[in-house]
Amino acid sequence: MTAPAKARKRRVAVVVVLLLILAAIAYFIYLAIPGHRTAFLVDTSESRVDIAAIAASVGSAARNAGDSDAVSLRRFGGTCGAVDNTAELVSSGTRRGEQVASAARTLTSAGKVTLESGVLAAIDDFSGLYPFRGLRGNRIVVVTSHGTDACTRDQNAVLKAIRERVAAAGLTLEFRFVGFQVPDGQRDELQTLARASGAPEPRFVRSAAELDVALRELVIPDFGLAKPVDLPSERESKPAKEYDFAVALLTGWGVTVTGAPVQCHATTGETDQSRTLCRFRLAEGQRIGLVAKVSGPDPNPMRARNNPNYRPINTPLWYGCDEGPMSRTCSVTMTRERLAKAVAKSGDAPSTSMLACVTTRDPAADVLAATCAALTGSEPPPTPAVTYADGSVDGG
Repeated sequence: MTAPAKARKRRVAVVVVLLLILAAIAYFIYLAIPGHRTAFLVDTSESRVDIAAIAASVGSAARNAGDSDAVSLRRFGGTCGAVDNTAELVSSGTRRGEQVASAARTLTSAGKVTLESGVLAAIDDFSGLYPFRGLRGNRIVVVTSHGTDACTRDQNAVLKAIRERVAAAGLTLEFRFVGFQVPDGQRDELQTLARASGAPEPRFVRSAAELDVALRELVIPDFGLAKPVDLPSERESKPAKEYDFAVALLTGWGVTVTGAPVQCHATTGETDQSRTLCRFRLAEGQRIGLVAKVSGPDPNPMRARNNPNYRPINTPLWYGCDEGPMSRTCSVTMTRERLAKAVAKSGDAPSTSMLACVTTRDPAADVLAATCAALTGSEPPPTPAVTYADGSVDGG
């Protein structure tokens, strides 16, 4: 074989190898492109709405996404003009449902409604080459309890900015708006915003159960709004079975818990179990959001009298909730996992998976906090800090 022929053969071999490498790269890039991409944009501005209910529904919807679908989480709400009045908490990617659910549980309500900043930033999240856009659909799901932007008096300017940002990005991007307990006076504004962004009419919901269904319908693989949602109560023709549940009020302080199907209240120093153990029934698949408010006199008034440096620590903390031990918020979902937990029972006390417990880290009630942890099968809380009469601090 002549030298030129050998050189041509080597060039052909090199070209073939390069083509194979490029084909392999293209194949792996194709595998990395999600079928659908959904961005959750959550309103965390100050309101009377239970942010824990929104967090639980968003987390549930994200976990319901298909394995080949990408999800992300962004929040808005804060100071007008501040760079942190919107922030991406979980970037887009497949199999990130648990990450979104975990990040959602950390959301708290504060600041003004920075709706424009949140929507514009969410659009920008889709404008880059990476993370990859979805092959079959790209969607921003806005979950809000307001209908207007608090930082812009001219709401028409907000609409104009959103339309221009979508057009400039050159995106085929869908919006869906879900209004959770939006005041009647702001519904028209949210409807106008939805129309301006090319979205259908907003889905207005009042209860946590309705929010669950609305969000899950928006992340099913084909984005079909009418596809049945995989909820036990809807799969079964018979009513969902109910189970006993209880909330233990072990703060030492007076405490009132709202969000339960019955009234839960205990006074300072309460010892009557009928008052400190609030019992009710929950159906399988049902979810409630519990809020505790501590009030009343100090359960150990002598400590304050004898120690001028003593300061009570009476912020309520929860055990046995979906959020985990020592959480500031409490959602209880009667899931199959909770029902299936093998836990011990003691006398008339409910099983640990069927009980939530509210307590504090106050040194005057540290035994009650340890009891809360034991009742729910959680790790015992750290020893609370004790301030002595001379001002020194021990523990914490």
